[in-house]
Amino acid sequence: MTGLAKQESASPWPENVREITPRRIFEALSSGVLGQDKALEFVAVSVYKHATGTLPGNLLLIGNSGTGKTTIMNEIQRLYHEVPAFRPLRAMTIINANLLVDSDRMEFRPERLLSAVEQRARAVIGHPPSAAELTELMERATVCVDEIDKMSSVVAGKPNPIGVVLQQGLLTLMEGEVVPYRTFVVENGEEQPKVLDINTKGMMFICGGAFEGLYDQVFYRVTSPGSGEKLKSTAIRTADGQVRIETRFSLADFFRLEDLFTYGMVPQFIARFDNVVILNDLTVDVLKAILLYANDSPLVRTRKYLALFDIELEVEELAAAIIAEQAERQTRTGARALRGIWGRIMNPVEFDPFGSGLVKPKPEGGFRLTVTADLVRRTLGV
Repeated sequence: MTGLAKQESASPWPENVREITPRRIFEALSSGVLGQDKALEFVAVSVYKHATGTLPGNLLLIGNSGTGKTTIMNEIQRLYHEVPAFRPLRAMTIINANLLVDSDRMEFRPERLLSAVEQRARAVIGHPPSAAELTELMERATVCVDEIDKMSSVVAGKPNPIGVVLQQGLLTLMEGEVVPYRTFVVENGEEQPKVLDINTKGMMFICGGAFEGLYDQVFYRVTSPGSGEKLKSTAIRTADGQVRIETRFSLADFFRLEDLFTYGMVPQFIARFDNVVILNDLTVDVLKAILLYANDSPLVRTRKYLALFDIELEVEELAAAIIAEQAERQTRTGARALRGIWGRIMNPVEFDPFGSGLVKPKPEGGFRLTVTADLVRRTLGV
């Protein structure tokens, strides 16, 4: 028995996909995605539908940059690889929307999408596949199309034919189409050219985008005289314990499906999604948790870097809260704002750790560097 087979045989997950409930899926995904519980509930249900083959689970994710769209996609992929019963779903790929259209010919190119799926399927199979093996995995793929918002049918108030071509092409695949696909498979012990008929009906499509213009569009609608709608005021507690009242716009509070049609998304295309999910802007508490605990946090990377110098890195709670508070003000960049702010603080230290004056010897050996609230305030000027 191989190491992978032993690991999967000892898996704590049920062998029957119907027993891997949306709640179990949610719990697994939420360990890697912070601050998006409502969105993850939709994702968990979609994954369950896809895994059981009962209903389409296509999703459209809308969220500012840095709110977690790509993280959600990566966590789904991680889940597929950790759960033995999800092995048939492991041919998952993430592709940029603009790669699916030939702008010169104004043609949708489904073979580019299927090529990306095929690469993942071959990696999962692990050996030159037969036609049946390759077809089986490709037809159960999860296809993530990023930056779908860049393929609107209207750009700067003018028709965008490329956007229409892409949306109509994806619409056809999401409805279920048999696409002839040329590749090489093993027949009679040899790799030979073969045209596979790939049925896309069993695939799950997750499309995502920042939809920045949509935020502005809905904001102007809400704040226009006579709209009858009003922005909400919220009490915000700062890192220093002070309370201030802020009036902020949240797309989720005012979004209507027809807003997407005004934005330039084809109604028939939007109708193919099981749900349109709007991701939350990240709060100070969530950003602080991401900084301190997320696997891809800039703090984690700096901690690994300083370990090369035998330096242990610590961060005061208040310091982390101030950094998160500054990042939260940059609502269009979300968790990505943490990297820029953290970099401003730590780059001088990373350049010359022992010349920074911040590194102290530990009694038991080695060194310690503590990021304090005073250091954060001095560096950021807050």
